[in-house]
Amino acid sequence: MASRAIVEEFRTLAGRELDVDTVSATVRAAHQRVMGLHDDNPGAGSTLCAVVAVHAEDEDRWMVLNVGDSRCYLVHGEPGERTLTQVTVDHSLVQELIDAGVLDPADAELMPLRNVITRAMGSEQESEADIRLLPMVPGQRLMLCSDGLVNTVPIDEIRDVLISRPEAESACQTLLDLALGYGARDNVSVVVVDVQDGR
Repeated sequence: MASRAIVEEFRTLAGRELDVDTVSATVRAAHQRVMGLHDDNPGAGSTLCAVVAVHAEDEDRWMVLNVGDSRCYLVHGEPGERTLTQVTVDHSLVQELIDAGVLDPADAELMPLRNVITRAMGSEQESEADIRLLPMVPGQRLMLCSDGLVNTVPIDEIRDVLISRPEAESACQTLLDLALGYGARDNVSVVVVDVQDGR
């Protein structure tokens, strides 16, 4: 229910010229809608990871937003030299321990509390979205995914699929199949966006 409320709020942006302020207001409205579910569904909440085309700093850019531990990755570089970069930073207990120097990133997947998030849409504590603006560059590929993918499929395999599959739909399906093949124990959501001709 919480994720549906967020999607419905974001649908109001379809077909409009957008800027950072408009999208940020939509995130706040989505948070309030999820909060409104608490009377009938105490504890209703959701992570959020979105990418929206906006006009900012005198050019079209990607506005990447995240709340929680769903992620955005960027595939960039020239053919033969393409790399995968994590754009977002998880809002999780594990990430806070890594940032504090208490936990080595290599040990993160062994942590029993790795699914504890520190921000969520609908949370009465912290729900502010992190925002990053990326230039739109032809040939870019963006992937948004739930933690069910990255906690199941090794990142090297995710990278290889995103770099080798020319069609976004094929890349999505391959990643979903891999996650199921590895026995994913969490929901797995994947969206792949390709930038063609600067759009």
